Amino acid sequence: MEHEDGSPAGPIATVARRVREVRKRRDLTAEQLAERLQALGLPWERGTVIKFESGYRQNVGVAELLALAVALDVSPLHLLVPLDNRPYQVTPDRVEDSNRVRAWIRGEHQLPGMDAHVYETEISVQDMQWRIHGRPRGQLAVRSDAEDREVHEAMASQLEEMAKRLRGEF
Repeated sequence: MEHEDGSPAGPIATVARRVREVRKRRDLTAEQLAERLQALGLPWERGTVIKFESGYRQNVGVAELLALAVALDVSPLHLLVPLDNRPYQVTPDRVEDSNRVRAWIRGEHQLPGMDAHVYETEISVQDMQWRIHGRPRGQLAVRSDAEDREVHEAMASQLEEMAKRLRGEF
């Protein structure tokens, strides 16, 4: 996700591209995504989706980002930051690898140059417990067994769909 001039893309361009990619992968039209967003209380129309995805709308609010993630059944993190490790423009004057930015957003590591002590003072009790005692193996969030099964079934379905696309079996 780079700009046409080859410079790293920042948050807005990345979210716009990721929304378009995920929407198409989910076989949703811009109208269907707009309907999902409206059902979540976000007054986006088909034209708003198209303008955002094509770069004509140059901003997205935090509430909009969260609604887009819910509507597309994806983590906000995976809309905000590219999935690979390409350079990512964190601020107008700062570029970092995408993997490092994802770890920073997840609260796992500070960015280079940040004060580690200060960074660690703003952390949830659960995250602090996980850092001291270790996160339960394979557990990214607290879920019931039924929720775990649903997640695994959805992942298996997505992997099968990806395999079919790779084999050219749309």
